[in-house]
Amino acid sequence: MGSIAEWLASLGLSEYVQIFAENGIDRSVLRDLTDQDLKDLGVLLGHRRKMLRAIAELGDSAVAISPVAAAPVPRDDADRRQLTVMFCDLVDSTALSTRLDPEDMRKIIGAYYRGCGDIVTTAGGFIAKYLGDGVLAYFGYPRAHEDDAERAVRAGLTLVRSIGKLDSGTDEGLRVRIGIATGVVVVGDLIGEGAALERGVVGETPNLAARLQTLAEPGTVVISTSTQRLTGGLFDYRDMGLATVKGIGEAVRVWQVLGPSRVESRFEALHGTTLTPIVGRDEEIELLLRRWQRVKNGEGQVVLLSGEPGIGKSRLTAALKERLQFEPHARLRYFCSRRHQDSAFYPFIAQLERTAGLRRDDTAVQRLDKLEAVLALAIDNPGAAAPLVAALLSISTEGRYPTLNLTPQKHKEKTLSTIIAQIEGLAMRQPLLILFEDAHWADPSSLEALDQLVDRIATLPVLLIVTFRPDFISPWIGRSEVVLLTLNRLHPRQRAEMIERITFGKALPKEVTDRIIEHTDGIPLFVEELTKSVLESGLLREQNGRYVLDGPLPPLAIPMTLHASLMARLDRLAPVRDVAQIAAAIGRRFSYELISAVASMPKERLDDALEHLVSAELVFRRGAPPDAEYTFKHALVQDAAYSSLLRDRRRQLHARIATELENHFSDVADQQPEILAEHCAQAGLTEKAARLWRRAGNNTAKRAAHREASVLLEKALTAYAVLPSSANTLGEVIDIRWDLNHSLYSLGELTRNRANLENAKHLAEGLGDEVRLSRVLSRLAFTLGSLGDSVGAVEAGERALALTERRSDPDAKAWATMMLARSRYGCGDYERAMVHARQALDLLHEAPGHGLGPDEAYVKYTRVNARIWLVLCLAELGRFDEAAVLGHEATDIARGINEPEQLIFAGHGVGRMHLIQGKLDVAVQALEPALAMCKSAEFPYYVPRIASCLGAAYASLGRTDEALVLLEEAVRQAAASSLTFGHSLVLSIFGRVCQLAGRQDVALTHAHDAIDLARASGERGNEAWAWCLMGDLVSDVDATAPRVEEAHNHYRMALTIAQDLGMRPLQAQCLNGLSRLQKDGRK
Repeated sequence: MGSIAEWLASLGLSEYVQIFAENGIDRSVLRDLTDQDLKDLGVLLGHRRKMLRAIAELGDSAVAISPVAAAPVPRDDADRRQLTVMFCDLVDSTALSTRLDPEDMRKIIGAYYRGCGDIVTTAGGFIAKYLGDGVLAYFGYPRAHEDDAERAVRAGLTLVRSIGKLDSGTDEGLRVRIGIATGVVVVGDLIGEGAALERGVVGETPNLAARLQTLAEPGTVVISTSTQRLTGGLFDYRDMGLATVKGIGEAVRVWQVLGPSRVESRFEALHGTTLTPIVGRDEEIELLLRRWQRVKNGEGQVVLLSGEPGIGKSRLTAALKERLQFEPHARLRYFCSRRHQDSAFYPFIAQLERTAGLRRDDTAVQRLDKLEAVLALAIDNPGAAAPLVAALLSISTEGRYPTLNLTPQKHKEKTLSTIIAQIEGLAMRQPLLILFEDAHWADPSSLEALDQLVDRIATLPVLLIVTFRPDFISPWIGRSEVVLLTLNRLHPRQRAEMIERITFGKALPKEVTDRIIEHTDGIPLFVEELTKSVLESGLLREQNGRYVLDGPLPPLAIPMTLHASLMARLDRLAPVRDVAQIAAAIGRRFSYELISAVASMPKERLDDALEHLVSAELVFRRGAPPDAEYTFKHALVQDAAYSSLLRDRRRQLHARIATELENHFSDVADQQPEILAEHCAQAGLTEKAARLWRRAGNNTAKRAAHREASVLLEKALTAYAVLPSSANTLGEVIDIRWDLNHSLYSLGELTRNRANLENAKHLAEGLGDEVRLSRVLSRLAFTLGSLGDSVGAVEAGERALALTERRSDPDAKAWATMMLARSRYGCGDYERAMVHARQALDLLHEAPGHGLGPDEAYVKYTRVNARIWLVLCLAELGRFDEAAVLGHEATDIARGINEPEQLIFAGHGVGRMHLIQGKLDVAVQALEPALAMCKSAEFPYYVPRIASCLGAAYASLGRTDEALVLLEEAVRQAAASSLTFGHSLVLSIFGRVCQLAGRQDVALTHAHDAIDLARASGERGNEAWAWCLMGDLVSDVDATAPRVEEAHNHYRMALTIAQDLGMRPLQAQCLNGLSRLQKDGRK
């Protein structure tokens, strides 16, 4: 019988080779394995039975099994993953072969291969292929590690040193040059047969690694920028600039690795010295500061800082260091390492080497001198301690100190005593902060030293902070001087704050922020890396001090910096990874019922696999099968599992999921069509997906969730864009854009909506579809007016009306006339606006049961809005009794419809009417609930008009401070949405409130801006209000003759326009101003 790897392969269970190797299972223990042992290793139930039967059949022959090979045997299927590829080339091997006998050359190549194999596999890599004098190695396959790029670079540096020491059989030593690159590949396909069988990798990365090694000088390691980004400050580099690499489209930046850096902290090496401001940890920092205060009073304290990877343990300790930087104290930092878990006292050795400044080229004497200088800072007799510490650091004493004749145990005890004595000596001089990081990777001897330190700490002025992951079991909990501090995940509000700090205050689109918040699950590292990844992705562009999307938001890619650690979690459960992938294709949450239908595997195997995923805390379970519901613990873990699937496999899974949902989960298909749409889209069922997304978008819009609705409708448009063009398809696209315009308008995204409607207009014109064209033109009139294009608004409205008059469709005509009424109102043409509004109501009365097909909601909209436009026009004309009746009617209809938009607009119209009439308390009663509903139901479009009217009422009632806050919000919201319609009136009101607040200069600025904007947008009524404000301001500011004349002219300008438009309330206000001037004898 061959190796254990071959034995497992003969059973079809090669996926367990790595697990057996990591747990030291060899021929001496194979027969002793029990079912529980295999279960603990993560072996599935069916596979356990198969193994146990095979072991029983071995009998005594089991002793003939050879030790398992160092390199794991890859899985039998291919997948997508991020891979770091190393290409190592033996320099001048051709010339060497001409000078040596073939047998000697064979020995050299064999030694070279063995050296490469040992170093690569020890570092966790996989030798993919020997290519004559070249070696191809993968890091991240068949098993990923969170530090694969670092492992590859360290292995490369070790290869350069180690291969150089091999005997070349000539006067010159062997030299290699190494290229390393990182990227996404497809890996795992079996290529070739027999002795030529190998695991193929498809992608740019292997080619890049091979090309990079040609750029390397003999005896050096060259890496790509992608690898350098992952290794950060762990190494020192030489920037080799941009290089043109054959087979790679663009020039690539190349880096030579000079060696490991001397950065003290791994955290600082990977994150740099400029850290993202800490968020959501105020209570934790305060706890640490309180403990530090006790330390300064002579009470030693221990804080055990626990948290999952990326939660911010190191960031919290960095924040504490910042707080204490100006306080007198000493600091010791110990860093445990995954690579040195078997190296006794490693963190203490590394700390002493850093503090002493030991260099590789130091002589033994220089090292001892530096060592004694460091010990003298804490110990009165450093010469006594130096021999022990020198031995700890493997420094030759060369007869400088007496020989230590100690047994190994006694030597260890004295070493421990010396370590503690050094710490005690420092603490006696000034308060001491000790950071012992990543205790879960500590070697046993270091934990023993830590244990002794904790025993003595109560009487020392020392704050010891020990950080570790949750799987580390601390033996010190329960002592009075020890506190356990577990870091929790960030609240969504804190995640949003962190995102804002990373973007330096530039707001992201809400859907982007929401996606980041959802996908990062409160892990600060995930928030930081995903936000940075989005900023670098090209999805966003800056506009007016914020970021905007140019199209629908695609799925967010996993940041390169997180990919390896996420895949490592999945690879630790290789035997059940296929179930994790199926679950990931279903979604973040999945039911037992659905995954069992989709997986098509024996119930026993599925149950066992799900149990393993739960035990490993990759998923949470609620309930028991068959009613169980499962949730991936991290959205990014789900993304990693999903991204590892090849596209064909994804399509197959999504098609199966879509079929199951449609046939057996009708509630999901009916109530959440967007879920079915996603699976149809991924399965290639594009047209079906588009129809489902439209249905989902409209359902969502009915709940006033317009941001989500717009995203779903944009997805429908994206789907239709890839389908063959036809009249039916183009008609569907127009209808979706019609649906989308309602959500965009509600969100205040006016510029985007103009482009949306103009696109729909061009399509309708191309089809010759007058029904759709008239609707689109009506809505385009509304949008153009909102953007300040009054002329364009009237033209579009009149064209829409002309189209409806050709058909017998009174409701369509009502909609067009109501939109035209709105455009006329904006121009100040109140009489003609009222004619259109009354015509709209009359048309609706003619056919109360007739609707606009799928747009019957707009009939209800017209019934309310036509009345409100009448109310607003009548109020400007001073016909308050008529306006009040229509206002009551509109309010009652809106309440019957019970939809936010109608209630908001009715509240605005009625409130504005009462404001003009001077009924301030009644105006407030109408405007306050309307503004509250604007915010709760996400209707930012209405905020400027309602907030400004409410602010005017507040100011007149003496609530000036509240009014100023509202007006500032109104102006800010209008700017964010590019709203111009009515904005000149908002500015006039703002100026009026500033006048009441005594801020005359600001008020004048707003008045001037209001006049300019009203003239530019053709809003004559609003221009008149602004001129009247100017008259009031100028007459108040100065009583000198020139200013009086100016005030008189302003009032006359306002009065002329008001008389022309029939604005009687404003006429009265202008005449009152002129009367004051005359009464005061100033005119």
